[in-house]
Amino acid sequence: MRRAGWERRLSAAVRDWEDRPFAWGTADCLGFCRAVARSMTWEDPIPGLPDYGSEYGAAKVLVSLGFDSIEALVDAHLARLPVAGARRGDWVMTACEGAMPGAMGVVTGRYAQHMGRNGLVRRPVLTAEAAWRID
Repeated sequence: MRRAGWERRLSAAVRDWEDRPFAWGTADCLGFCRAVARSMTWEDPIPGLPDYGSEYGAAKVLVSLGFDSIEALVDAHLARLPVAGARRGDWVMTACEGAMPGAMGVVTGRYAQHMGRNGLVRRPVLTAEAAWRID
């Protein structure tokens, strides 16, 4: 559940990640989303995720947990909603290049923040392929 003052904590968490360079397992898209959600709700929506340090390691973790994609992992923990219904703090997935299709991001208004190579990048929410509610 979103705690009182979640809006302020959402903004602060996004600012904390603005210039953080991408790093698998410590500063990647799912790590960013989980950190923002923890700041808003005081709980990790995907607890107990094993450590990994590469794209291959992330894919290996997904398989070891019985999932074939990040989307399936998130589906197992969060309620999906229509992309047009996503509000500030919710998560979205947008297509990206690489072996792990789909970059997770956090909605901050009309745009969602996603981890880029050198920090956060903004993408229009309505270009997302999927969305999940963070309560």
